[in-house]
Amino acid sequence: MTKRNDHIAFPWLSLPADIRLLILDEISGQKHRGWAQCAAVCKEWQAILEPKNFSQLALQPSCLDELETLVVRQRTLVQHICLNIGLPRYTCRTCTRSATMSNRRSTIFRMALLRLFSILSTWQPTGRLTLELSASSPSDSQHWFKNHYFGPGHEDTRDWTQQEKAIRWHDPKHGWVDGQQVKTPDRPAILRLFSPLCLNVPQTLPVVHAVTSFCIRRQLRHQLFPEVLKALWEKLPRLESIVYELWRARPHHYQIACAYELASLVQYSVPKNVKRVSIFKDFNNQLALVLNNATPHLGRDIETTSAVDLELAKAFAAKSDHLEHLSISYMIDAQQFFTSCQQLPCAWNLLQSLTLTSSTLSRTAPHKNVYTLLRNASSIALKIPQLKTMVLWNSEPGQACAVIYQRHIASAMATLTWRGTWHLELSDNVVESWKRVAPSPCYLRLEKEALRDVDIRSHGDAIHYLRLPDGVVDSESLCQIRHEGMMQRMA
Repeated sequence: MTKRNDHIAFPWLSLPADIRLLILDEISGQKHRGWAQCAAVCKEWQAILEPKNFSQLALQPSCLDELETLVVRQRTLVQHICLNIGLPRYTCRTCTRSATMSNRRSTIFRMALLRLFSILSTWQPTGRLTLELSASSPSDSQHWFKNHYFGPGHEDTRDWTQQEKAIRWHDPKHGWVDGQQVKTPDRPAILRLFSPLCLNVPQTLPVVHAVTSFCIRRQLRHQLFPEVLKALWEKLPRLESIVYELWRARPHHYQIACAYELASLVQYSVPKNVKRVSIFKDFNNQLALVLNNATPHLGRDIETTSAVDLELAKAFAAKSDHLEHLSISYMIDAQQFFTSCQQLPCAWNLLQSLTLTSSTLSRTAPHKNVYTLLRNASSIALKIPQLKTMVLWNSEPGQACAVIYQRHIASAMATLTWRGTWHLELSDNVVESWKRVAPSPCYLRLEKEALRDVDIRSHGDAIHYLRLPDGVVDSESLCQIRHEGMMQRMA
């Protein structure tokens, strides 16, 4: 009788092991709070659920004490830590004024960094660990920027009906009437969103050996100066990978100086162990138009000058011979990068993948300019013996294209692919120049793919439909870009 009752009460062990594993995998994939507590049931459940429970930690500063005291045995399971720093709320009166450096905001950010680094400094290096930083105020999405994403606590990717938006987004003071954006944010509101976050980090910031990757995604709109990045990277001596998604919408008086500082940072201050760098300079044409119209006397209020662009290209070209993977989107032009590379005596013996954007890849650009770009690309590719992938791409409203070179080692074949919403016939000398890139005994196959019946509403849509390789932009950031583009178009 007892055995029968025990069997009825505890049927779990009567199931085959593979069935139990499938059930646990299904449970761990459900997005419900509390499923992770199942890891405490028994060692079998713990072995399956605990690694998934601790692999990615999204933390607020208030959680850091628990990170120190509760995450001890499980430290080796942690692969990604995202610190979401909540910045102070602001009133409607404040949101209409341009914000300068806020001492309170800077103090909150600095103290959160110090606390996190102090905890992580006690962690022993084991596997790979990514440190991601994010910061935003709840007021950002409650005032003007209702259709933007700012990270956990702000996001809702549901497809709202017009009736739902009419209720949720009705705020005439901030340009929203019955779910429709009838007025764009003004210049002070935009500058507040992209204002500097912190001038420097605490001098007592300890060294952290456990972190191998550093990540800042586009949801952090506030600006981090290059000097701040340099100070952070100096405290991460085992850094191997950097993902940095910044914004083009910056106040003019910061832009030029910061660009030169960034060039110096890239060339001289990227840690020597870093082998993978991904830079994505995001933009919002609607906000850029507001800033340009508000200050026509400044000319290029958002863009840096061509001299600064060239300095950045030189810095990345000089650094690229120490990297294995490099992706730079919308910050420098591929033509400038290749020109800078041609002036360097070095060979790129480590580089395996290279992704760049170029305004030359435009439907309205003369074909001879496109051919020149592709020949220059092939001449640099000849100096990269380990090259497996090179991607040149661009997008503009309603249009997108990419030229993708890939070497397939297993099949002794290389492909040169044109993929886009418009057609370009590659010239014979372009094809011949790329045939020389494919190492013997590889042969080069040309591929063309027309993107038909696709709606390129944003540069996120372009990345999606062009099927660009991983590493161009963070996958979650890509979803945000596409969803924002859809919402802003509907609004």
